[in-house]
Amino acid sequence: MPTAAARAAARPADGELLADGDDLEHARALVSGIFVEHRVRGLEAAASRPINIRYCQLDSVALCHFDYGRGVEIHPDPFEEFYLLLAPLSGAAQIRSGAAHHVGSVGSALVLPADEEVSMLWSQQTRKLVLQINRRKLTEKLEAHLGRSLPRSPRFDLAARDLGSETPLVRHAIDGLCALSLMPRGPGRDLMCAAHEDALYTSLLWSHPSDYSAAIRDGAISSACPRSVRRAEAYIEAHLSEPFSIDDVARAAEVSTRALFESFRQFRDLSPMKYVRFRRLQAARDILLRSGPEERVADVAARLGFGHLGRFASDYARRFGETPSETLRKANS
Repeated sequence: MPTAAARAAARPADGELLADGDDLEHARALVSGIFVEHRVRGLEAAASRPINIRYCQLDSVALCHFDYGRGVEIHPDPFEEFYLLLAPLSGAAQIRSGAAHHVGSVGSALVLPADEEVSMLWSQQTRKLVLQINRRKLTEKLEAHLGRSLPRSPRFDLAARDLGSETPLVRHAIDGLCALSLMPRGPGRDLMCAAHEDALYTSLLWSHPSDYSAAIRDGAISSACPRSVRRAEAYIEAHLSEPFSIDDVARAAEVSTRALFESFRQFRDLSPMKYVRFRRLQAARDILLRSGPEERVADVAARLGFGHLGRFASDYARRFGETPSETLRKANS
């Protein structure tokens, strides 16, 4: 998978024609450099029209118009850093993720998951608008609404939603971003981009179903969970800077390890040790933001049980959008 730096270096200028002609492999390589590595296979022996792919990076959202000129089957790597919103302009697209299978048609939109494998089948007549949506920015918007840090990003329902009747606010935000993509870059466009991207994030969170929909509607995540989960979380919080095992957490929660895993998956939607990692990353950030210039990132990582500094820095950057060193510099600027 290309690194974020490699993708940034490969990114074309706003509104640039990214690929044209009839060379499907060349188009695949160019698109992989901006999005993620993927496999693409043409479904017809010859294209009915030339490939035409245009790309425009706004702020934290990018727009891409795809026309492969033929039916294609696409198998991308997990996106990880972004979601893709697919809106067919003509033709139709079939999307598979695990056992789920959905079809997107003109006037609808699908949000592809950031951390799951998907496959796509685009018909010969498919022309598609694709929005690349920054996963961290959208999660931060949700965290601001709920007033708390979240251990993971939302997972949207894969089913297509009608942009006219079901998610009209999403459609209006997309229309605004498309209009802005035609404007020359400048302070005015940058200001309007921020407003329209914020509208897109808000409308997606409110109107496109996800596993956080109930929390978004209620303004808070339900606190209803077994006492064993609460006891486990209290133990984890009190021992973040100490080594401990899943057996230690289960003993503190007064349940078996199997019951602990089942409770965390049901009420926190992640395993106990993934929750530990989430809390330790958050604790590391809190320490770095309060640190003086004498503090060292390696010392903070070791203090919280991160044995591999490189992996810690990578996980930290993925979670917070900046490296631990950048956070430390920010705290002392």
